[in-house]
Amino acid sequence: MSLNSSLYAGTSGLGNTGNALQVTSNNISNMNTIGFKKGTASFADTLYQTIGTNAGVSQVGLGMNVDNVAQVFTDGSLETTSNATDLAIGGDGFFVVSDPGSEETYYTRAGNFSFNESGALVTSGGHILQGWYVEGDTGEEYGAITDLILTEFTSPPDATEEITVITNLDSDAESKSMVLSNLFEYDEENGTTVDSDGYEYQTVVTAYDSLGSSHEVTIYYDKKSGTEWEYIITCDPDEDNRGTVAALDSAGLLARGTITFSQSSGDVVSMTMEEYTGQIGNVDTSGNNTVKTVNFEIQDTEALSKDQYGISLKYTDAGGWIGPNLLDPENLQLTNYPDAEVLIYSDENTIYISLDNSAGGNEADIIINLDEDVQDGDTLSFDINNPIDCNVQDVTEIDYQGATDGNTTLTINNPSAMEESTPEGESITIEWDSTLKTWGFNALPLAGTYSLLTGDNISGDATYVGIDLNDDGEADITFTFEEEVEDLPNGTAPSITFGIQGSTAWREVTMDEAEDTGYLQFTADFLGGEAGSTETDISFDIGSKFNGNNWVNNSLSSTQYAKASSTIYQDSDGYSSGDLTGIGVLSDGLVSGTYSNGQEIALFKIALADFNNPNGLKNEGGNLYSATTDSGAAITNKPGQNGLGSLSSYALEMSNVDISEEFVSMIELQTAYEANAKIISTVDEMMTTVIGMKR
Repeated sequence: MSLNSSLYAGTSGLGNTGNALQVTSNNISNMNTIGFKKGTASFADTLYQTIGTNAGVSQVGLGMNVDNVAQVFTDGSLETTSNATDLAIGGDGFFVVSDPGSEETYYTRAGNFSFNESGALVTSGGHILQGWYVEGDTGEEYGAITDLILTEFTSPPDATEEITVITNLDSDAESKSMVLSNLFEYDEENGTTVDSDGYEYQTVVTAYDSLGSSHEVTIYYDKKSGTEWEYIITCDPDEDNRGTVAALDSAGLLARGTITFSQSSGDVVSMTMEEYTGQIGNVDTSGNNTVKTVNFEIQDTEALSKDQYGISLKYTDAGGWIGPNLLDPENLQLTNYPDAEVLIYSDENTIYISLDNSAGGNEADIIINLDEDVQDGDTLSFDINNPIDCNVQDVTEIDYQGATDGNTTLTINNPSAMEESTPEGESITIEWDSTLKTWGFNALPLAGTYSLLTGDNISGDATYVGIDLNDDGEADITFTFEEEVEDLPNGTAPSITFGIQGSTAWREVTMDEAEDTGYLQFTADFLGGEAGSTETDISFDIGSKFNGNNWVNNSLSSTQYAKASSTIYQDSDGYSSGDLTGIGVLSDGLVSGTYSNGQEIALFKIALADFNNPNGLKNEGGNLYSATTDSGAAITNKPGQNGLGSLSSYALEMSNVDISEEFVSMIELQTAYEANAKIISTVDEMMTTVIGMKR
């Protein structure tokens, strides 16, 4: 019995040492396997046999077994790669992957991921990496853990909402134009809009529409006085699709304004802006309960061939929209449009107006779209501007009589005050009274706003005369004389006769409108969507922001220094569509895409999992593990949280097998194996001796 037991004990040692050697050989064979975790075999003695001895009852061992084969989950060394989706975990945790088309979940430390033909981020075996989708702007994850599949191969375009143009404007420059916006006229042959002799400096910045097309926005500058400059903002006339401008010769003119600099420092002190509204001006909805935003569409530009100011409409529950012929019984029709008729359709927030209904037609020349359904008592008023040169506000047909002839400089201080043109064939005449040493009106127009001019609207002396057209106490037009005026030899008083070309096509952009962004905004429409749906408000940043009370200059802002006018910096926040050019992965698992338009968009966030007992995981082959009751349920979170490791991109975790340790283990196992083999051979010899005793 004892010889057989010795034989079986040696056999158990021989077999189990071979099993342990298999663990070592498996480690060595996987020494270059990505993410492989080495195993270690431990032994335990097996059952004991009780025998009698002189000392009493004793136990004799019957051999050994493999007690456990455990895996060592220490980090392996990192190998750098050139692939952004090669990922390594620094610390605890496993990547979570799933079998395509099933809910079977596996775990792995091998981070050699790549995108397949469907855009899924997969292992070399085709298992899909798991994580969360995120908001593209914030990177905040949402929803449950799911397959990570790339769908954003193209970055959508974004319309420009702000242009930044930082310039230095030469303080030694001379004014080249009376009113810069008056010079805007499209020259189709040369492709120009403003004569180069009419401005000091221009710069161009690129803006984008909502579909990603680029558009050149040109800003022209000209000096107005010592510290004040005027500017106009323009675009290609063919790309200006605003409903009240698109068909005009002045299409492409977006806005104008002034910039005032400090005389001592050259920094920005203040700025103004007016939007060019084209054929429709002075839109007023201030009496409304609901409607605040109004969009006009001109259907027939030629039908709006004359100026018409003060058109008023009112909505009543009883009669719907009623026009000026009903509001004013004394004036049954518009003065310049005797056949005008307000056409009311069923849509309460749309108004259709025909200005030429003499033939009995009912096609609308103007369509007015309101942002809200109207209520009883809502009102709307607006002006119509003649389409010919409706951007121009100027002094015309000047006739100097007497000592002022050829001796006078005309300055238009405030073109916005010129809202109406003097009636055809009529003009304004101012005359010098040498006795009273004052200027007065000799002849005034018979109609329009300027017929209200009185002596209180004129100021001056023998060296200059100023005319206040809008009764705000400031001279809008100034005539300055090089020599003091005197009566002519025949006693005729010196005089100046002139006309005014006016327009209400300019809307002041108020400081209240700058409160949200700090910048004044103008409206552009490069696409021409229905009812102004594609209009965009664009902020104009010159490096100075309105804080509600004052203009505050940024560290980089526009200036007026005594050096050549130049562009210091320019930018716009919009961009075109872009194609995916690269992938980036942060240590917290956030995966972002970089695109050819320079944008970076957050795509998804990778999930990691850990277990209370990683040694309880079941090896599935292919670098995969599956959870068991021994491992416990997976604890899933984002990298770097709750004890989980962080990620390294462009790196792979190699096997944690140490070849020197494995060789030492192999030597130990070899020695044990040989010793157990010797036991068997010794028992064999002893049994041969026993058998030989019978002979």
